[in-house]
Amino acid sequence: MLLLPLSACQEDSNTVDNFPGKTVLAYMIADNSLSSEAQVNIDSLKAGFGRNTAEGNLLIYVDRSDEVPQLIRLVKAANGTVTQQIIKTYAEQNSVSSTVMASVLKDMTDRYPSTSYGLVLWSHGYGWLPAATTTTAKTTAAATSSQAVSLRWFGLDGTNKMDIPDLLAALSAGPHFDYILFDACFMGGVETAYALRNYTDYLIVSPTESLADGFPYSEMVPSMLGSTESDYIRMASLDYEHYSVLNGYNCSVAVSCIKCSELEALASQTKALICAHAANLDSFDISLVQHLESYSPHLFYDFGDFVKYFTTETERHSFEQQLEKTVVYKACTNNILSANSSSYYVYFPVEHFSGLSTYIPSSLTATRNASYQTLEWYTAVGWGKTKW
Repeated sequence: MLLLPLSACQEDSNTVDNFPGKTVLAYMIADNSLSSEAQVNIDSLKAGFGRNTAEGNLLIYVDRSDEVPQLIRLVKAANGTVTQQIIKTYAEQNSVSSTVMASVLKDMTDRYPSTSYGLVLWSHGYGWLPAATTTTAKTTAAATSSQAVSLRWFGLDGTNKMDIPDLLAALSAGPHFDYILFDACFMGGVETAYALRNYTDYLIVSPTESLADGFPYSEMVPSMLGSTESDYIRMASLDYEHYSVLNGYNCSVAVSCIKCSELEALASQTKALICAHAANLDSFDISLVQHLESYSPHLFYDFGDFVKYFTTETERHSFEQQLEKTVVYKACTNNILSANSSSYYVYFPVEHFSGLSTYIPSSLTATRNASYQTLEWYTAVGWGKTKW
């Protein structure tokens, strides 16, 4: 790594640098209620980069409230001090636009060409659900406690949101990623993972709501710049280790590492089971399945627990083996914090956690079933064989 003492306000020229190691971009959409948390997470990245000895570039695109977006590179001096080198300052723009995200990815690859790349997508999140979906707004008031805790979803710039097809369009303009880490709520759904399978080798995600404090980047940077499955599993495990020892509502985390090359085989196993039980799924009692939020009606259920309830143990043996190959790491606290339909925080127990969530079509969520039918996952696993 080239160590240069640079001013935090210095703006780079258009020259291309060729440094060894991975290039990682943290794409932070913070023009929303998470604006103040953005700097906390940037400081955490700086702390981690200061202790890091691995080669590589760590870039941050940040779009905060009342500030123009900037592309920043973290630079470590010989004495260990980390500064922020401004690579590019953008005009005010919509950072959830696929065109804008694609242009930032191009800036990354043009200026810091690398043999491998990692991507952190940081913002609010809502999984596969369309941008027009109305979901309870998060507040900082707890229902039964004076503790103030903040939660997040993904892809909110002002009032603009990013649908998964728009995200795929942006990623199509960028490089193939070794991993994509979603520091956002609900991005650990099997539907979202399947949609992203051709854009990245691994996903580090949460199937539930996540605390706005973000991942413990100060401990993660060496793994973020790493190139092995063990590195990506370590990123997920550090998140669990950080939050699982905290007190009160802050002891809430569900995180997984997904191996994307196994998702098509998982879809094949799932299709065999759904097609074999299509008639049963027409009147399936979804109240039996572990839910992963406190909405009414529920929108995110545990994927493995869902399959368990409409199959026999013998039938799902191959499925469960494939699920273990796909979810290479998973961990969840006994209880998860969630904002319910009245915007109050509640703790709900998690007794079954497979590392992926799923939507289950039903009459309770009829307005969302049509959107679900447009997903690749819906077609790939045979949901069309049911009445849903």
